Amino acid sequence: MLFNQLVEMALLSLGYSHCSAAQAKGLIQVGKWNPVPLSYVTDAPDATVADMLQDVYHVVTLKIQLHSCPKLEDLPPEQWMHTTVRNALKELLKEMNQSTLAKECPLSQVFIVLFITNFFPRSSR
Repeated sequence: MLFNQLVEMALLSLGYSHCSAAQAKGLIQVGKWNPVPLSYVTDAPDATVADMLQDVYHVVTLKIQLHSCPKLEDLPPEQWMHTTVRNALKELLKEMNQSTLAKECPLSQVFIVLFITNFFPRSSR
């Protein structure tokens, strides 16, 4: 595995979405030293994880920072609009497979499809 793909591959193997994995930032910490961004470790695009960590794997910690969008309920009232909800739902549908979504979402799949395809009229809000 390429060293510059380490964070993304780790997150994907843990079940995170491609979007979350691509936006994450990786830091590497050797022993008690301060963490350093992975991009500072090497400029070689073809460096592998084995090449980079073979001599220090036993004292290295990988730290991953995930970046997320604000939750809809945290948005100011003027941003809590029908289109905001629809777009957030579309993004959720892109990131999750149907079986995962069915387990976590209390709405029926029929309702979700009708909602994102503008079948329901807009509220006055």
